[in-house]
Amino acid sequence: MFVRALLFSTAFLLSFTAAAGHLDVHQLMSLVPEPNIKPTYGGPDNKTYKSGGIGILVYDGGNATDALGPHQVFSSAGLRPLLISASKNAEGNYKKYITFNNGLTIRANRTIANTKDLEVLVVPGGAFETIQMAHNTEVLNWIKAIDKNTVYTTSVCTGSWILGAAGLLQGKNATSNWYRADELLTHFGATPQSLSRYVFDGKLVTANGVTGGIDMALAIVKKVFSHDLNNGKDYTQAVMLDLQYDPKPPVPGGSIAKTEPTVFDAMQFMYDFYDLANTVKQIPIQ
Repeated sequence: MFVRALLFSTAFLLSFTAAAGHLDVHQLMSLVPEPNIKPTYGGPDNKTYKSGGIGILVYDGGNATDALGPHQVFSSAGLRPLLISASKNAEGNYKKYITFNNGLTIRANRTIANTKDLEVLVVPGGAFETIQMAHNTEVLNWIKAIDKNTVYTTSVCTGSWILGAAGLLQGKNATSNWYRADELLTHFGATPQSLSRYVFDGKLVTANGVTGGIDMALAIVKKVFSHDLNNGKDYTQAVMLDLQYDPKPPVPGGSIAKTEPTVFDAMQFMYDFYDLANTVKQIPIQ
């Protein structure tokens, strides 16, 4: 994480004493995840990717924060996440550059064609482009193959539709984006937990809409560093402080329970106008 990039003086390190039951600076700086979910590198310069790690699926039209929120959390935790392209160009080759639905263009580290195994898979959502991905047999087959050996297979927001299309939600507790979450999760065979910010069911982890992916990523950080003195709390707080993550929105909202009914009705009407729910229900399940 960013803290690890700082150069501490010997005098400072020797003078720092942690409170009883908490990590001291030496422990905080030397922790490694268990299990190790960082990618493996090799080659003469030890910079050639070999296998594994955290892979965040990216595709044209996906939601930027769905992907980049978890990416920043994992990066701050020193876990070196990878962005993995699932979109092709006109020639049928996987693209290096992906444009999200807000117009932001990023460069992917790898593609699904050259990534064969991961410890953690993150599948972000979006809207109609996400539905297209949920119909993409090549992508779904890759997800199922990756899922066989993951420590965690996860989704953010409507990324659950893609996992659902791959058959990975059947019989699982799951959450998703607020929009008609219960009926759409039920379509994919899940038991809806739509009021939950994120849900762990074995190695399947689902987050609700957009910023829920940040909380989910922090929860994964806490789990893989839970072997420290206080079940991962100190290390997770270090990451949160690095991000200064302490949300205080200017007005109540952000969930169905906290949103004015008239605002909720207007938002649901907007999505219904595009017949989004019925389009999702037409996604076949592998």
